[in-house]
Amino acid sequence: MSRPTMLYEAAPQTGFLVSSYGAAFFCLGSAGINSWFNVFNLPPGLSPWVPVGFGVISFVFAAIGTLFALRPSSIIRSIKVLPYPTSQQASDPSPRRVMLEVIARRISPIPLPPKRFQVEPENIVLVNRMQHRPVVLSREQMTAKKLEDAERRKQEREYEMNHLMTAPFRDAGRASSTLLGNIRRGLTGEGFAPVFINGVRYKLDIEGGYALENGQVLDRLVKIQPDQQLARIQSESQSMKS
Repeated sequence: MSRPTMLYEAAPQTGFLVSSYGAAFFCLGSAGINSWFNVFNLPPGLSPWVPVGFGVISFVFAAIGTLFALRPSSIIRSIKVLPYPTSQQASDPSPRRVMLEVIARRISPIPLPPKRFQVEPENIVLVNRMQHRPVVLSREQMTAKKLEDAERRKQEREYEMNHLMTAPFRDAGRASSTLLGNIRRGLTGEGFAPVFINGVRYKLDIEGGYALENGQVLDRLVKIQPDQQLARIQSESQSMKS
């Protein structure tokens, strides 16, 4: 293996980032404006409780804005298997240890350049599998499924050819649906599974992106622990051993 092998690569997240940082900017800006006019620059003669109440509102808006700003943090962008140097292959005939290269966003609300680090597979603990094991179909069921898929694709193509005038609207609808889905994820944070690397919590996009063999290779290399607390402990213990 002379080049790194891509195990996982996140899908483009422009809509997700815009919605997250946009909501954060709105909330933090509202907190700042509210504090300036209703806490620090109130006209004289008002009750002392008025700035306290508006201060609480500003604090809540600032906290919500910080949560939105932290949505994109710690998202893993890619995981690769690093090649073993050719010079060491000849001089060291012992079994080689697999090393992974992880590129992830930093744990910061500010969009800084991503960090790149190397880690052993034992130090990565997933809470959810990338790929649930598929149901094994019999030969007859597989044949029936292929015929059903072929018939469905044929019907979809016939519909597209018979309704060419409305094709741009259907394409626009699919594009807007994808964009709105990314915006919803930015506001709710859905579609991300926690993963622990050296005891640090990161997030993995399980709804989009590329995964080698639908994620089965990554599932076999790393550890799986559904309990998040145990996953963190296992990841920390493995990093201390190495």
